[in-house]
Amino acid sequence: MGVILKRMMLRAASSIADRLHIDALVTGEAISQVSSQTLPNLSVIDCVTEKLVLRPLIASHKQDIIDLAVEIGTADFAKHMPEYCGVISVNPKTHAKRHRVEHEEKEFDMAVLERAIERAKLVPIDRVIDELGQDVQIEEVSEALAGQIVIDIRHPDAEEDQPLELAGIEVKALPFYALNARFKELDPTRQYLLYCDKGVMSRLHAHHLLSEGHANVRVYRPS
Repeated sequence: MGVILKRMMLRAASSIADRLHIDALVTGEAISQVSSQTLPNLSVIDCVTEKLVLRPLIASHKQDIIDLAVEIGTADFAKHMPEYCGVISVNPKTHAKRHRVEHEEKEFDMAVLERAIERAKLVPIDRVIDELGQDVQIEEVSEALAGQIVIDIRHPDAEEDQPLELAGIEVKALPFYALNARFKELDPTRQYLLYCDKGVMSRLHAHHLLSEGHANVRVYRPS
């Protein structure tokens, strides 16, 4: 999953680079920091672009990268970088086979990627960093109260493997990819707590719903 996701990211980056007449791409990957960043996997990832891919941190230690991020002022930005639990493999591969990856990608609707590229917004990195912490405030709770509804937004496979059960609390399964479209169908007089394994995806979706004017949304992070 991670290899295919990064191949899609590289395709998108290459397309935008073509638009801007840029000859090389730069990523922050370091060898074996995560399963998708082994040398065999990076080789499979790079196959989707003719651009030169530069990786200045490729042999860096994780703590050295963190220290550098603090020094140049990007640590806070990196700390809030989303990691979607919906695209995390249960059994990640450290030596992906190119033919297998290409076979799996045939099931993907590339029109989805093209639409995402068409809608891309170019924002200077300094502006992104300046805007950190100036956005919608998202409330997190560690305990669900009577009358509140917990919405489990995990992928159905994850929800089936480890169902969320809370005594005396209604739990509603509504996967993240359907949440925004179906949230308006829910009772607006109730309060909803979004739940996912890492809490990142639930925060992102809570942010979107709050931005849309739904004030009855919180994030559920059990302790």
